[in-house]
Amino acid sequence: MSPKQYGKPQQKTVSLLGERVSYTLTRKAVKNLNLRISREGKVNLSIPRWVSQAQAEAFLQAKAEFVLAGQARAAQRQESHPLELPTREGNRVFLWGRPYVLRFGERAEIVSEESLWLKGPESAEKALQELYRLQCRVKAEEYLPEVLEDFADALPGLPTLRYRRMTSRWGSCNTKSRQITLNTRLAEYPPTALLAVLYHEVTHLLCPDHSQAFYRQLLLRCPRYREWTEVLK
Repeated sequence: MSPKQYGKPQQKTVSLLGERVSYTLTRKAVKNLNLRISREGKVNLSIPRWVSQAQAEAFLQAKAEFVLAGQARAAQRQESHPLELPTREGNRVFLWGRPYVLRFGERAEIVSEESLWLKGPESAEKALQELYRLQCRVKAEEYLPEVLEDFADALPGLPTLRYRRMTSRWGSCNTKSRQITLNTRLAEYPPTALLAVLYHEVTHLLCPDHSQAFYRQLLLRCPRYREWTEVLK
């Protein structure tokens, strides 16, 4: 491989346990082979410059069960929580982990026993985004005092909360402005998922990176963090 191709992602395929799997191979200035399965099920492998493609694929063969399981989880997640919001009557939508049937019509109450009602299909996506934003804000502001109480020994001042739809992250934290942004689609999942993400982002005000110290602080204050975020993986 020429030096010009270092760092340039390459699309490859490999057979894992009898299944053809596409993956992105990137050579980087790293010491180890790093494998990541995205939320969409895409396989990304970064390797040191001196590692051959044969060695990379041998590594993938050793991780075959992990790769296929990750892709299966991604497919299941896409089925239940697609990236594109449902906009057709009869589609299944989720609110705080509970499924509803999407219906259209003028209703005083948006959420009924089995249905989630919106005015019409032409504005369904915008209305659903606004519903999730509102629900996320109400729930986060309810949880924030509880979270901050667990950080009272180490965290001076209050963070501010923002809400927007994001495609690749559940939350973010600007440590300089002390502003936390939450993905409004957390309102699709059980409330404990939002609570866990809130703990995660507040912990960044103590530790801006994802070091061992960060996870020690996070798990000290939110012992069930890994359990509560399992649905988001």
